[in-house]
Amino acid sequence: MSEVAAVNSAQYYQSLEQANVIPLWKLAASQQTEPQPEEVGYVWHYKDLLPLLRQSVDVVTLGEGAERRAITFKNPGRRFVGATHSLVASLQMLMPGEIAPAHRHSYSALRFMISGSGAYTVVDGEKIFMEVGDLVLTPNWKWHDHGHEGKTEPMVWLDGLDFPFVNALRPIFYEEAEGAQPVTRPEGESLNTFGGGTVLSVKNRPTTPFSPLCVYKWQSSYDALKRLQASERDDFDGTIIEYVNPVTGGHVLATTAAYLQLLKPGMHTKAHRHTSSTVYFVARGSGHSVINGQRHDWEHNDIFVVPTWAWHEHVANEEEVVLFSYSDLPMLEPFGFWREQVYQENNGWQEAKPHTADLAN
Repeated sequence: MSEVAAVNSAQYYQSLEQANVIPLWKLAASQQTEPQPEEVGYVWHYKDLLPLLRQSVDVVTLGEGAERRAITFKNPGRRFVGATHSLVASLQMLMPGEIAPAHRHSYSALRFMISGSGAYTVVDGEKIFMEVGDLVLTPNWKWHDHGHEGKTEPMVWLDGLDFPFVNALRPIFYEEAEGAQPVTRPEGESLNTFGGGTVLSVKNRPTTPFSPLCVYKWQSSYDALKRLQASERDDFDGTIIEYVNPVTGGHVLATTAAYLQLLKPGMHTKAHRHTSSTVYFVARGSGHSVINGQRHDWEHNDIFVVPTWAWHEHVANEEEVVLFSYSDLPMLEPFGFWREQVYQENNGWQEAKPHTADLAN
């Protein structure tokens, strides 16, 4: 390119900028051959986070500048909040005697109970006592508040939200109530109506895009997983079940799918990747995952993330592993964006290298 042409070229691009237009040929994303996410595989160790959460009790008083006492994860590859590009993960703590006042918002949430007893949530007028291992749903624009009637220990749970996805679409609404919402429905109503497994009420079958069942109890979910283990096992996920909408058989939320999976002692799943991203919680056991060739060790109560289009496989130590997870699969399915690929080399297993953060220690 001649000197004159270079000057003309620079002037041309400056003119484009002044006109608030962008030359498409300069956008690398328009020509990429496969997903190239910023997010990385990562493990948040519960033993490191719990002290920080406990310290927040001295920093944050509910109702005085904060409605929730929660710490939200930021993927090291992201510039903004989010465990993945589309999903948020947080740890929330509620102390005995506290009430987290009612509010509602456009984004949906699910909660997986980690520790404690005596706490409850009220979702759309129904009071639900939360036990370790329970999955509780808060669909979008439903009033919800939390309270703790226990005497001694705090209640801790994992929050999963679709906030980054909803925020990208811009339909964000948020509303607060004065204190707790009134309980207007019988305790256990949704479980009694929709928790029958293979049977349903003849008359009450709502067509909402989210599950009408507010709570999925740990014991019934785990028992179903154990029963399935005897007859079914997947090379990539071990034995896995999905929490489903009991009316439609679809995902529990319009934007989020939730799963429970079991790896038998010593099991090493084979590697695959897919366009959905997933947040995992270690409900039982310990082991490691290989994510895009890097080994990530985890143990009970740890949280780890597999970004979109990342090769991943899981390895259980010499004990049973149970993983709870939630995924953005429902965001992709309506548009035909979900795709999966099986790892073909080395009999389906990646070469595992220590995680770079581990090498630094």
